[in-house]
Amino acid sequence: MTLPDPPQAIRTEPITGPTAWLAAELPVPEGVVHELTPAHLDEIAALTKALRTEPLPLLADREPWRELARRTMPLLSELAHSTAHRTETHIGTAVLRGLPVADLAPDEIRGLYRALGAVMGTAVSQNTRGEYIADVRDYGNGGLDNSTVRGHQTTSALRFHSDDGDLALLLCVRPAADGGTSLIASAMTIYNELLRRAPHLLGLYYNGFVYENRDEEDPPAYRNAVFGYYHGQLTCRYFLRDYVDSSPAVTHVPVSDLERHALDLFEALAARPGAATEYALRAGDLQLVNNNIVVHARRSFSDGTGGAGGGRLLLRQWVNLDGGRQFPTTLCRHRYGMRKKPDVRD
Repeated sequence: MTLPDPPQAIRTEPITGPTAWLAAELPVPEGVVHELTPAHLDEIAALTKALRTEPLPLLADREPWRELARRTMPLLSELAHSTAHRTETHIGTAVLRGLPVADLAPDEIRGLYRALGAVMGTAVSQNTRGEYIADVRDYGNGGLDNSTVRGHQTTSALRFHSDDGDLALLLCVRPAADGGTSLIASAMTIYNELLRRAPHLLGLYYNGFVYENRDEEDPPAYRNAVFGYYHGQLTCRYFLRDYVDSSPAVTHVPVSDLERHALDLFEALAARPGAATEYALRAGDLQLVNNNIVVHARRSFSDGTGGAGGGRLLLRQWVNLDGGRQFPTTLCRHRYGMRKKPDVRD
């Protein structure tokens, strides 16, 4: 009889090093900020000129976008690539500041954004329509109590959570009139606190919780682990709590009191005083969030009376890093993108 593979180990030692941090230890609220230089801006002008001559569709494969970026923006491509990969071993987040969004047409902004994502890694689909870029704005469909609404489609505050790809890239095109600030906390620090305060709950986090799929993909619900310890690396994926709370509507299985306690504890540790950094994204900020290392949240926002400004708009990509860490789908079902539904046409 062949012996079965051993089960996943549970890490019982705290995480040390720069990935485990508190907000007070960061030099600036954003953690790491790279200001674009005039040379970078000249390169962006070269990219947009090239796109006017030879347009590339946003859904084109990564390689032509990466080749274009490296050819027209060698300095900025190197900065974007190195910054993205440093999030794996440093604090898990950074900001590239000063993209000239006010000077670019909407399609030029998206082309620049797609090109920068392509030098950082491989973009994955964020929905069953196969889109690499999602608009983070008010879709006018209410809050997350509506089971057809996802987090990026509402003005509501978003609890601490992870996204699917290794990196979430958020480009601020227009900030909100009021609110919408970002909060980021180290998932490694949260893990250390769980080891100290509630080690008896670790098995529950490794086993995971059941999340509703919000009509994006079959089956209507799935189980996902919060922590995984593979190849000597601790990885986190803590998805929006609202999707756990709404899962009984489709599974008919209630969330237990112990599960609710574990979810409450994780979020309380992320939000405790001094743990999370908070700041407002400026127009032209490109925020990198490493979902393996940190969790992020958002304050609610208001666009005031609307008007010519068009309201808050962020663009989002999910990107997997080249040579990224390996872990099974039980830790992140949609890491490589969401599959198109049979009735969704190109």
